[in-house]
Amino acid sequence: MRSFLPAVSLLALCSTTLLACTGVPSTDADDTAVTTGFCATLADGGLTETEAEGGNGTSGILSLRVLTDESEDPRDPLYVAFKAYTLENLESGGVKTLGKTTGDGLVEELLGAGSWTFSAAYTRGSLTCLAQMEALVEPNTTTYGCPVMDCP
Repeated sequence: MRSFLPAVSLLALCSTTLLACTGVPSTDADDTAVTTGFCATLADGGLTETEAEGGNGTSGILSLRVLTDESEDPRDPLYVAFKAYTLENLESGGVKTLGKTTGDGLVEELLGAGSWTFSAAYTRGSLTCLAQMEALVEPNTTTYGCPVMDCP
């Protein structure tokens, strides 16, 4: 006669594993910082803050989080995730820095000191959505900013 004990044990193990995967996800410390910090609400839109660390003697870090006023959630991925952007130094011109926002609408670049223009755009149906902002990048600093994606 065949024993069904190994099959029952395997079934129990699979059930336990499935139950463990269906639980409520734990909160990550980084998620909490994002929801309570700078660029957490639309009220921060268009603002910049500077922190006296980061970069080097000739460059600084520009750290942006694109927000949107097109949704109840100012960080709605539909409007801020993976959007093409351009950074251009207003004073020296030269080659533009191109890239895409992260899935969270973040941009972080090490840039030469000076005044920079950020511009991100995409087409949604017949609308062209646009986020623009100017920010001053200084050596040995990190500049944070919150451009707002708007679809007029």
